[in-house]
Amino acid sequence: MILTNGEGVRADGTIHVRRRGPVEVTIDTVVHAAEPQAGPTLAIGVLAGSAMDLVVQKAVELGVLRLVPVCCRRSQLGLDRAGKRLDHWLRLSRQALKQCRREWAMAVSSPVTLPDLIDATEPGRGIVAHPAGGVIVGADRTTLLVGPEGGFTSDEEGALEQARWRRLRLGPHVLRAETAAIAGTAVLINSSS
Repeated sequence: MILTNGEGVRADGTIHVRRRGPVEVTIDTVVHAAEPQAGPTLAIGVLAGSAMDLVVQKAVELGVLRLVPVCCRRSQLGLDRAGKRLDHWLRLSRQALKQCRREWAMAVSSPVTLPDLIDATEPGRGIVAHPAGGVIVGADRTTLLVGPEGGFTSDEEGALEQARWRRLRLGPHVLRAETAAIAGTAVLINSSS
């Protein structure tokens, strides 16, 4: 059995099950993993319900360092309602961490507005999933932004362009937001390794 605490510790152990009483685990080895210094941040226009849950789970499995819920004009939840979902998303990320045996937990930020995300992202580190984008190589330590279902408004597109966010094309078809988040994260992780 493999145990992890989300703070860099992974332990291998043996489970001892008895007919009655508590289950015990004997720890055989303990490994302390260094905190990852590189990896993507995934920012996504907040989705409702199970679509956002899927994004949280898959982001953990793929190795995203930080997830940022973004409230855009067409997001399915506003800033207040999205903020009330934060504890739920943190629980989901912890469950996914245990399932995939990841040593370090993914940070889940409080929801932000798109202008706040743009201001907080280091110049040259912003990438937006966009049908008119191209291939991006060497995308380590970047923030990938996936818009909400319904896409960005023209004002939001203009703000991203003015901030010089690069565009990443994820294929010939329009993807659902949750699919774009998963595919885009996989593309960035593969391009930086």
